[in-house]
Amino acid sequence: MKISLKNIRPNNCGKLLKYCVSFIAVFLASTAIDIACGPEPDPYDYYISFFHNNLADNNDYKPFNFSGYTFLYDEAEPGSEAAINSAEWATYLGGGIKAADIERAMYGLDRKADSLLQIKYLAGKGSLPDSLRGNSFLIGIRAKQRKDVLAYYRFAKQAERYAAKTDYWDPIPRDTTALARLGNEALKRGEAVTDGFLKLRYFYQGQRLLRYAGEFKPASKIYEQHIAGVKSVSHVKGWALALQAGMEADSVKSAYMFSQVFEKYRERRVQAYRNYNYTNARPEQVLNLAKSDHEKAVIYAINGLGDPHFNVQHLKDIYGCEPASPVVGILLAREVNKLEEAYLDQKVTKGLPPIASPVMSFNGYYDVNAESLSKAALKDFNGLNKFCTQLFNERLNPDYGLGKLVQAYLAWIKNDTKAGQQYLSELNNVKLRSKLQDQKQIINLLLIAQGIQKFDEMDEAAMLPSLKWLDEKVKSERYRVNHIDNYYIWSFYSERPFSASARNFYQTILAPAYYKKGFVAKAAAAMAKGDAPGDKGYYFGSVTLDFWRNYLHPASVSTLIAWRNNPPQNAYLKLLSDGLRLHNDKELYDLLGTTYLRHHQYDKAAAAFKKVGKPYLDSLQTNLIWNNENHGSDPFIDRLADYPKVWLIDNSKGYSKLGFANAMYALQQKMKASPNDPANYYKYATGLYNTGTHGNSWSYISYGWAASDAGRRKEHYYDEDYIQSANAETYYRKARDLSNNAEFKAKCTYMLAKCRQKQINYEDLGEDRYAYEGNNSKYQKALRQNPFFNELKNNYANTKYYKLAVNECSYLRDFLGIKGK
Repeated sequence: MKISLKNIRPNNCGKLLKYCVSFIAVFLASTAIDIACGPEPDPYDYYISFFHNNLADNNDYKPFNFSGYTFLYDEAEPGSEAAINSAEWATYLGGGIKAADIERAMYGLDRKADSLLQIKYLAGKGSLPDSLRGNSFLIGIRAKQRKDVLAYYRFAKQAERYAAKTDYWDPIPRDTTALARLGNEALKRGEAVTDGFLKLRYFYQGQRLLRYAGEFKPASKIYEQHIAGVKSVSHVKGWALALQAGMEADSVKSAYMFSQVFEKYRERRVQAYRNYNYTNARPEQVLNLAKSDHEKAVIYAINGLGDPHFNVQHLKDIYGCEPASPVVGILLAREVNKLEEAYLDQKVTKGLPPIASPVMSFNGYYDVNAESLSKAALKDFNGLNKFCTQLFNERLNPDYGLGKLVQAYLAWIKNDTKAGQQYLSELNNVKLRSKLQDQKQIINLLLIAQGIQKFDEMDEAAMLPSLKWLDEKVKSERYRVNHIDNYYIWSFYSERPFSASARNFYQTILAPAYYKKGFVAKAAAAMAKGDAPGDKGYYFGSVTLDFWRNYLHPASVSTLIAWRNNPPQNAYLKLLSDGLRLHNDKELYDLLGTTYLRHHQYDKAAAAFKKVGKPYLDSLQTNLIWNNENHGSDPFIDRLADYPKVWLIDNSKGYSKLGFANAMYALQQKMKASPNDPANYYKYATGLYNTGTHGNSWSYISYGWAASDAGRRKEHYYDEDYIQSANAETYYRKARDLSNNAEFKAKCTYMLAKCRQKQINYEDLGEDRYAYEGNNSKYQKALRQNPFFNELKNNYANTKYYKLAVNECSYLRDFLGIKGK
């Protein structure tokens, strides 16, 4: 149906307006919720990777490293136009004039400093300001009487005021009249000077200024008549070519010109790449304009570097035209990284539970096609493997050894340890660059770990040399400053590949292996070892703490404390436990005490909490989720309804973890001393009940709370208390059995019903609305068919407490209504 203004009648405008306002409100609300639920995945660290993307000899193609979340890996040009231009000027001027001083004078002054320089020093009036007093360029052009250079410098500064963009968010319209006037002046100056260096720059200024003025024909004419045919290695020719390509009406020719800029001028490589893609020219048409295999290789490279899908053909095409092209290695790393994203990440993550993925990968959640992508990745293995064989055997590329590294890594991914080791052995007599040698070490470590069966001292000793090497690599990059020119500047691992590899090895390879073998303390130590000391990112340490807080028992925590305070003599264990230094005694003893609380060993819990100290325990009492003024809770409050939660009533006091441990231990002793006193059992049961997700003291045994916890299946060993209230049910039953008071027995029975209700699970059926609604209906029905409701009705209907319960509990009322039909 076509919608046009003709279809809108006056009497429909009100409805249309309401609809539009409602739609916008809902859209903005959902957007706000999505944003509030952040943060976004780190585009540099969102899948498990051990294959470094920085293996190239330099950073000339760094912006084109693979990331499925960004158009470019790095927005910054791999070369600095300012530095390159300043270096050309320094060579031209000679006489000890420094490129850094030229760059400062040409690019590093604000408008105020520029203006003062123009009207005073450069006009022959006064001296340089203190900040520029030692500037060899400004001193030199006056001392040497280079009036021609001074004239160009002053003209360029004048032109820049009109040409430069200062604020992209609030741009001031360009003065096209002034730009055209200055452009024509630059043309005249270029025709007048005889110095070839200055002539080229004047013509470039003329082309540039007229282009910005919208005078495309005169600008193009300057390029064709005065720049294109000049024999010069100056990068100014490349900048002029980029301008000409942007003015070219023929999209195919424009793309071809941008491909030349892309290849020859690294300071304009990102710009040329973007503009090449903006032309939407078909690759085969651009290839028809190529004059050599080298130019074809460049065009193939641009198209390959922008392909997010598996495609070995790009590699074959480039290699076929120019086997020694540096882009071969870049594209090879990209293909491996794609395989890691689609296949390895899924493969490793499946083997992690109960350990979470350290990269917090969102692929499995957002990408409903994760499984199909993983299968597609498998198909790419063979083609990539064949290409790597050709690359290594023909040895036409300087980094031909990369072929065997990739083959060894692919073998590791496919669990073929023997083949992987064979591939690496073929590199024994090959001299690799340092980065490739480092990658070989990482792959070797992975293969050693993959071949281990027992994880005994002998196996650990085999890994130790590689782990020590990796340790040193991590330390060497700890204080490295990020240089990613991007919105995602907070990424810690973007320029710390060894830190990422170490984290991934310890937390996704070693720790899960130890956990499956039953070596839980070693698994916990490996998790801590994987956390990089310099990382202060959003997710730092969260995976380690999540594992520690949910899966460690007292024995394992005690071992960690011992290793932290008395480093093991064994060299391997000493290295493995090194990460424990990132955690202090208070944190570890709090964890130890909490694990004892979960095991109901309250005397041992109290002993652990005493080592934590009162200030730290007091800081844990304040429940920041609910109220900053609420200091703790009373776990012995019993109420008919769980919600809204009541933390303290009347003059009740808030308990710390230590206070709770002491109180529960005292109740245990009372139950032993007076085994027939139902009050002690009831109070003890209430203490257990309130440590559940539904209680007011869940923080005593859990480090996190979520509304979705209610009704979920048991995941952690302490869920019998936190989710199910199963132990509380046992003691409420004992209290009821020991009592002869009908009111008390009714109260116990109602609490038994609440405990049993917590043991009913719902099924998480994802996004299927109808399945969800059906399951929710079953869950709600099960909540109302509580066997203890029947006991309440049959045995305690005449009690006051029963009447209170009926009045307060809708589930019980629904139950009675159903039974009454």
